Amino acid sequence: MQKEHLTTEFIRKKFKNNFDLCNLAINVGRNIVLGGHPATLEEIIDAVLDRADESKDHEP
Repeated sequence: MQKEHLTTEFIRKKFKNNFDLCNLAINVGRNIVLGGHPATLEEIIDAVLDRADESKDHEP
C-alpha cells in the first residue's frame, strides 16, 4: 500500500459521511480483536476498504 492511501481523503471518498466510515472501521477492528488475529494497520485499512466496496455493491 502506498503512503497516500493512509490519508483520510482516500478512505473518505468511499463513504457517504464520516460516521459511516467510523462505524465500519470500529466493527472491522472489533471483529479482528475478537477473532484473536494480529493485524497490521495496512491489513486493517485493506479490510475496511474491502467492506466499503462490498457495502456499495449492496446499495439500492
